[in-house]
Amino acid sequence: MAKFDYMNFSINGWDTEFVTHAKKYTKEQAIELCIAENDWRFKPEYCNGRLLRVPTVDDVKTRHVRWYIRVPESCGYDDSGRGCYTYCKAGERGSFPVWVVEFAKLEVEHIG
Repeated sequence: MAKFDYMNFSINGWDTEFVTHAKKYTKEQAIELCIAENDWRFKPEYCNGRLLRVPTVDDVKTRHVRWYIRVPESCGYDDSGRGCYTYCKAGERGSFPVWVVEFAKLEVEHIG
């Protein structure tokens, strides 16, 4: 089984999604982890003007991820030779299912 548990995925340094290993956690557990790891996003006083609502099971989507020794060019990320986890096609060598919660779909309010 993959070493991956859960993490925020980002684009250009901004966290955009919370991703959880689907064989290690249920959708409900993925939601709990998302809130625990990103608690400040759900609090108006700390959300930096981008308040999120609490995700529901319907907000949790399925995708596939794998470890890349060399980061694919499509990621637009210079890994300095460290590699990364990123999305891939189901069934691709080393791939595994993940639960994905997209932060943009949870935004309820722009404050400020």
